Order: sequence, then structure tokens, then C-alpha cells
Amino acid sequence: MIGFIICSVSLAALVQNQNQFLSLLATPVALGVGLALMAASLLAGYFKKAPTVIWHDGFATSGLLVWYAYWMQEFNYDAPMFFFFPLYFALLTSIVTITLINKSEYFDLESIRHLRHLEKNSYFNIGTIVVFVLISLLITRHYMLYPIAMTFFIIRHTMTVCLEIIDS
Repeated sequence: MIGFIICSVSLAALVQNQNQFLSLLATPVALGVGLALMAASLLAGYFKKAPTVIWHDGFATSGLLVWYAYWMQEFNYDAPMFFFFPLYFALLTSIVTITLINKSEYFDLESIRHLRHLEKNSYFNIGTIVVFVLISLLITRHYMLYPIAMTFFIIRHTMTVCLEIIDS
């Protein structure tokens, strides 16, 4: 999810420097573009028209745009979450990519068996997590809900991509 990492770091840098571009990201047009890209990513994933890595990246990146555009209306422009949450997403995604996804071909059989068991767990289903992310975008009163939902999404993405690499 390199696009998500780049967009997260870019958003954090823009917020930290109070760049003029931020006013464009907080408009209803940006919100509409983010929602359209999110829907396109979900449809591409559902109909298997895009690889998992691509549609997950598109969903996460467009979710970040929707989050900023929608939540900026509810909170102050200098709220620390607009700087720290994108950094957290970039750091978490980078760490799991470097430590797990890039080394998944070296997993032992026991780890692969446990990973497959977790994948089949209905509570950790990608559809459930996507719905959780979408709902968390709407609930602005609980500002920690979106980062928690995205953490689950990133973990599920990591599991899926690791198993795809192992199976190939």
C-alpha cells in the first residue's frame, strides 16, 4: 500500500506546515472525489477487476481523503489528530510491509496454518472490516474509532497479501 503510505505522510506534512492546499482537501468536492474513489475501489475488489494490493490501496487512500474532508468540518484545523493519525497509518503500514509482507515467503508451516485459520475467522472478514471503516468515518464523536478501524484493515490487508504471496 505504497500509495496510502505516501498520501499519509503527505497529509501529515501538509497539516504540519499549514499548507494552503489543505483548504482544497476540506471541500465537498474533495469529499465527493474520495467517496467516488472509495466506491470504485470496493467495486474493483468485489468484481475481482483489480489485484488485492491495488484495491486495498485505493480504498485506504480514498478513505484518508474522505476522513480529512468530512472530519475537518467537525474539528479545528490544528487538531493534533490530523497530523498524528496519518503518521501512525504510514508507520504501521510501513512496518507490516517490511517485516511481514516482504518476508512472507519464509514463514514456517505452523505460522501459515495459524494465518489461514485467522483468515477463515468470520469476525476478521474483509467485508466486516470495510463496513467498520465506513461506519467509523461517519461517527465523528468518537475520534479514535477511525484509526482503530483502519488498524484492523491494515492487519487484514497484511494477512491477505501474505497468504497470496505464499500461495503463488
